[in-house]
Amino acid sequence: MVAIIATLGLVLAQLITSTAFASAAAVPRPMVVPEAPLAAPVPVPAITARAVLAVDLVTGATLAAVNPDMPYPPASTTKMLTALIVRQHAALDEVITIEPGDLVDEVIYAHVGLRAGDRVAVRDLLAGLLVPSGGDAARALARVVGARLDPAATNPRAAFVAEMNRVARRLGMRSTHFVNPDGRDAPGQRSTARDLAILGAALLKDPFLADVVAQPVTTISVKGPNARDITLWSTNHLLGELGVHGIKTGTTAEDGENLVAVAWRRDHQVITVTLGSAEGERFNDVRALFDALGTHFRWVRLGRDGDHPDLEDRLAADGFRLMTNRTLLLTAAQADRLRYDLRLAPVSSSSPWAIQGEVVFYVGATEVLRLPVYRSGREAGDPSQP
Repeated sequence: MVAIIATLGLVLAQLITSTAFASAAAVPRPMVVPEAPLAAPVPVPAITARAVLAVDLVTGATLAAVNPDMPYPPASTTKMLTALIVRQHAALDEVITIEPGDLVDEVIYAHVGLRAGDRVAVRDLLAGLLVPSGGDAARALARVVGARLDPAATNPRAAFVAEMNRVARRLGMRSTHFVNPDGRDAPGQRSTARDLAILGAALLKDPFLADVVAQPVTTISVKGPNARDITLWSTNHLLGELGVHGIKTGTTAEDGENLVAVAWRRDHQVITVTLGSAEGERFNDVRALFDALGTHFRWVRLGRDGDHPDLEDRLAADGFRLMTNRTLLLTAAQADRLRYDLRLAPVSSSSPWAIQGEVVFYVGATEVLRLPVYRSGREAGDPSQP
């Protein structure tokens, strides 16, 4: 088998979604051995992006990479970190009054359409920050939270940006530096595809923010002298397509379009970062990237309600069942070679939790997973079974 696929390393592994099965006093955990070695990352198709990274957030496996460590202007993908810091220092129901200095040139910058004197809850400003990529929301949030971080600061947004850089370092974003909270082009503001994947994974761990970035459209409420509701449309036009449920766009006038996207593949999440796409091409670039990943890789669900119903039928016919499952990331060639060996060794126990054997899965001659087999509820007298 070929060499194990590259990963983002320990930093991203600490941020990604855990696949460990929860322990329960009476329920043994699946007996899992390391997954089969994976092939090298898939060749990236001919797309316009200058930097590309695709990572399976459960395994940490790098699925595709081109210039993942090339410094690049992050543009409005910056707002992912702005949102994370706000979540650490402001309550969602806190109300912020918009000041004239929070507003942006609406001809040049993405905005929510806020006005001085508007009173808006933090939860709605976060929606304005992440859904239409509002620079006015970013500036208002940074001003208020920055003053909280350093009450003596004469420039609270600068205090906020200093915290952004501290948090970026803690997250392991080793090639990133921020100059402002909204991502507008500025000398010295830079990041990489690898660092933005780390940041996107961190954002997805916040349930509120993960829900916000999945919204194609939402409505916020503005109080104050010009009370009104504002409908916000996401700048991420891939939402709902290809399993995409986030995260953030970014556009820089000189260097092209950026997109951090995340999509479901079975119960795994795959995060992609494309930087520097040609104008109007970032969504096509990501579509082509997901097509290439879908050709090369398979996310195979093994176990209960899995991709081998013949196994479950065979077990059920003899009064047995699987109670757990796991999704394995395999290449298409490995998936074609996947087989299983059923090893039953029934024990004299009426408990539905007594292990009666195991199923061992192989790719060729390599063992990749073991799952325990139990007696079915009806056979074992399980009162939950009719």
